[in-house]
Amino acid sequence: MKKKPVEVTIRELEDILERYLDTDNSINYAVKILGHPGVGKSAIVKEIARRKNFHFIDTRLAFKENIDLGGYPVPDHDMKQMIYYRPRFIPPESVPSGRDGIVWFLDEANRAHPTVIQTLFQIITEKTCGEHPLPEKTSIILAGNLGEGDNTTVTEFDDSALDGRLAIFHLRPTASDWLEWAARSRIHESIRQYISLFPDRLWDEANINPNPRGWHQVSQALTLSYGLDTGEALTRYLVDNGGNSLEKMIISLAGTIAGSDFIMQVSTPRLITTREVIAGDEVALEKMTGGNMPVEDVLWALSGAVSYFRDKSVAWRGKPGPDGHRELGNFLRFLGNARADMRVSFLFMLIRECGLLTHIPDALKTINNGEERRSLREKLGAAIPS
Repeated sequence: MKKKPVEVTIRELEDILERYLDTDNSINYAVKILGHPGVGKSAIVKEIARRKNFHFIDTRLAFKENIDLGGYPVPDHDMKQMIYYRPRFIPPESVPSGRDGIVWFLDEANRAHPTVIQTLFQIITEKTCGEHPLPEKTSIILAGNLGEGDNTTVTEFDDSALDGRLAIFHLRPTASDWLEWAARSRIHESIRQYISLFPDRLWDEANINPNPRGWHQVSQALTLSYGLDTGEALTRYLVDNGGNSLEKMIISLAGTIAGSDFIMQVSTPRLITTREVIAGDEVALEKMTGGNMPVEDVLWALSGAVSYFRDKSVAWRGKPGPDGHRELGNFLRFLGNARADMRVSFLFMLIRECGLLTHIPDALKTINNGEERRSLREKLGAAIPS
């Protein structure tokens, strides 16, 4: 039976990797990370290696053959035998001076040739690559992409023996975790603000774009290519240069929908955000109930909130707790004041995609105004459990 990957957030994966490196490769398993392209697998591993003062080696297995890993054969005329020179891209014979260990990151393992897979088995079980022993404190971390045309298993064929020597995790980044990383990595402030307002725009699992890598690339384009280091500078540039090449660059990197909305949000902000819905912002709710808000803005904010709860439901593991119930109650307050067709659609999405039906009564209890609670029950109808 194939081993199923366990879903983890960025924070959980960082903790797993730090503890794995702390063992100095004395345990008999390696870590494998699965995830869609661009969600930050290699960036996280590289950051943990830097944090632990480990020498980081990144090898893409999709471009390697078995002979590449084993080393190039050359004749030893004196001994009358073949010897294999150590490949430059594998770990050196010893840990580099000043480093506390080595992280060998083997990416695109799911696309590796079957003969390379067998060498992987040797690397993990024997701490040897071909004829070349790996130095002590060499930690092996594998990764593979998920997505259209990719196999979600560790290899393209069943290998339970290899599975049994791997701890396999499926990285599903959340906006809150990514924003912590983005602040440390100096991602452009406008991007961090946009994702905090619309967390569902961090990545689109179904369509790949947008994704965390794309937003990182947008940040580099803004700061390095266009010299727009601040949010104020970016806003002024977009307002003064409509239809410019920067807009096309952003859309190319983040995708048409997210890229276009980011540009609009920076130059002409929406009147309501997902963050305001989840936080229960009274000013935003008053504007919405007063009809002083475009329907499109309400749709974006409510849709983002559903995506937020979809991610949170995984982390909550069926137990949102008081804070989760409060956030859900805030969402229901805004939803109850939306159009009737929007109420039905978003409540159905909340139940089907987030699995929070049984928590709606507890969420309503967080609303202090008894009259408002009764009104919401009437508006949301029979879908709410008693």
